[in-house]
Amino acid sequence: MKPDFYAGNDRYAEGLRRDPRRFQSLPTLCEGESFYGKYVRALGEGADPGSAILDVGCGAGQVVEALRAAGFAASGLDVAPPEIAGCQGYDGRVILFPDASFSAVGAFNVLEHVEEPIAFLDEMARVVKAGGRMVVSSPNFLRVLGWRDYHPHMAGVRQKVRNLRTLLVHAQLYRQERGMIHFEPMEPLWREEPRPDDDATVATSSFDLRRYFTVRGFVDVRVSCVDRPLPRALEFLLDATPLRYVMLNAFVTAWKR
Repeated sequence: MKPDFYAGNDRYAEGLRRDPRRFQSLPTLCEGESFYGKYVRALGEGADPGSAILDVGCGAGQVVEALRAAGFAASGLDVAPPEIAGCQGYDGRVILFPDASFSAVGAFNVLEHVEEPIAFLDEMARVVKAGGRMVVSSPNFLRVLGWRDYHPHMAGVRQKVRNLRTLLVHAQLYRQERGMIHFEPMEPLWREEPRPDDDATVATSSFDLRRYFTVRGFVDVRVSCVDRPLPRALEFLLDATPLRYVMLNAFVTAWKR
């Protein structure tokens, strides 16, 4: 992560407080549901009331507050100054909690901004208890299908062809090297008026996230291209085929052995 960028960028901080859906491909279609509703439910799934849950990259604290309202002992970490009680600052690398501290740990739209994605995920995995859950949601920058593609790494037919070729290369690497995990780096964009994920440095994808969890020995790995509340029938249709790996978002959950 880039703590100085986030802590010192007032426009970025203001963006955290505004509606995060304004540039998204897929709107929230469930009336009264929070944009973060699916992520909150995924973190709480299977956890007992009062369980400790950690949101890494908690931003303005909406997820932490929702988890507390649901009866969990939720904490948050962020490289920017924390905005609510129970959210701590950190350096974007080391999570200052002992091993196996939490029943669930998640990161929502964070992985694409880190400098060392595998180390970041390993640190999250370290603080999850055996039998606990990890939830990671990021944009699918290697999407091959999409609309309203808000980032240049997603938009246009030529870029989507390049993304498909990248995925095929990754598949070949994974077949050749049993323990291989790879996340594609990308250059950040610098604009006078920043848009979402201009600062992203990792081309996150469902395919590579699933690979991470499989290699690290997690079980019941579930992949969805939907990161927000939608009518169940629509979510089912979007996730019903392997096409979920090449469109929209990378929402992956897994259980630690």
